[in-house]
Amino acid sequence: MKKFDYLVIGSGIAGLVYALESAKFGTVAVITKKSLRDCNTDYAQGGIAAVLDEHDSYEEHIQDTYIAGGELGKKEVIETIVKMGPQLIQYLIDLGTEFTTENEKQDKSLENLSLAREGGHSHSRIAFGADSTGHLIMDALVQNCQNHPNISIFESHMAVDLITQHHVIQTKGFVPGIACWGAYVMDINTNEIEIYRSHKTMLATGGASQVYALNTNPDVTTGDGMAMARLAGARLVNMEFVQFHPTAFYQLGTKTFLVSEALRGEGAILRLQDGSTFMEKYHPLGNLAPRDIVSRAIDAELKKRGDKFLYLDATHIESEYLKRRFPYIDKKCRKSGVDFTKEPIPIAPAAHYFCGGVLSTIDGQTDIQNLLAAGEVGCTGLHGANRLASNSLLEALVVAYRAAHHPSNLEKTEFPDIPEWQDFGTFNENEWVIISHNREILGTIMQGYVGIRRTRRLLKYALSHVENIYNEINNFYTHNSVSKEVIETRNLAVIALMIIRSAISRKESRGAHFVVDYPEKDDLHFNKDTII
Repeated sequence: MKKFDYLVIGSGIAGLVYALESAKFGTVAVITKKSLRDCNTDYAQGGIAAVLDEHDSYEEHIQDTYIAGGELGKKEVIETIVKMGPQLIQYLIDLGTEFTTENEKQDKSLENLSLAREGGHSHSRIAFGADSTGHLIMDALVQNCQNHPNISIFESHMAVDLITQHHVIQTKGFVPGIACWGAYVMDINTNEIEIYRSHKTMLATGGASQVYALNTNPDVTTGDGMAMARLAGARLVNMEFVQFHPTAFYQLGTKTFLVSEALRGEGAILRLQDGSTFMEKYHPLGNLAPRDIVSRAIDAELKKRGDKFLYLDATHIESEYLKRRFPYIDKKCRKSGVDFTKEPIPIAPAAHYFCGGVLSTIDGQTDIQNLLAAGEVGCTGLHGANRLASNSLLEALVVAYRAAHHPSNLEKTEFPDIPEWQDFGTFNENEWVIISHNREILGTIMQGYVGIRRTRRLLKYALSHVENIYNEINNFYTHNSVSKEVIETRNLAVIALMIIRSAISRKESRGAHFVVDYPEKDDLHFNKDTII
């Protein structure tokens, strides 16, 4: 048994900010499936949205967020997060984050930051670091965490289950008044499982976009935190709102990567394969329309023509500026044989971000005592039905910081006798196909049946298929020793079920959820959260 005051599961901006701030009060363990940098934060290109310009206002950022979210977001949550944005971007600067500035001077003030504009925003309010903002934030956070005497880092470690009354009390059925005392954690290199006991456990595991065959996320984003919380008894909310990024690089045989919305903010144009434009038919903002609208427009045009991809054209923008402003995109495109200063980039929408997740407060509190959630794994109500560009890093930063400084974060808990992890059976190689085959099928079903444009018939087909897959996987999990792949596939199946059931229950179209049978928004019956 390893004993800490705080256990952090995940190593993106939410996890590391919470770790740094909680380390002021006690010992912290950070566990992460691969390295600290294998997270969505490190992939984030665009930046962090905040009101940093005298011509902008909190009220306009709040309204942009609310409108982009299909008017489902919680106004009080939006207001608090937006208003804390400037001070916490200064916090990141103080930690050493190298944001892009207006001049070459060593002026690190908020007033000197360069600001970009992205889809759905009424002003330029995105603080960025070239087109690798998340990577630069991680540079600062990782350095500070690695040098902190109170923080222990466990790479190649994975949480298997949260430790709750379900493990301690041998009863059948649901246990009311659930508390969390840490997690069973597996060393991926040895498959050995140890108890990590803690007074507070922070879920900062990110999203679950690996449940879709085509996605922009790193391989580690398999919904682990959401699934573990759900299996322990926490509520999940708004799982039908999966945001597809409209512009992911498309090339057969090549792993997709995100092409930042900031490129359209600089003037890049979406074009069909024949070179014609189309976004003006779908929204007054054209290429700068909110992501859900752009993704649906692209999906409709691709299906209309039977095409697999279309183009994002930035060739009319000065080439040296493009290379300087978007070095990551330049490098990734060239590696795939595309010079985006001279030819358009082939793109298609891909699963990108979960607007729903573990039901949580703005201070990271969940249904389960001593269990916190911050970042994409949680759902505070900021995003509503669709995330406004560059609000994700902002939410993760604010919620993690507030969670660490909430009075309850200093409370100690009494621990029961926690049993050792019980492994059932030995690994059955002959049945391994249940895991490997079903993981691939899950991605295919979700991509085809539960994608950008949904129908109730396809959703019901998907539910039937995925219920059978979940039962097979869960049976394997129960009767075999566990491994990383088994746990991830179990978690993906749990998430797939939550998405489908939530999508079936929402008989309207709003934000990132569009169902052909109910193409209009229904404020009378569905202006509310979907809670499981």
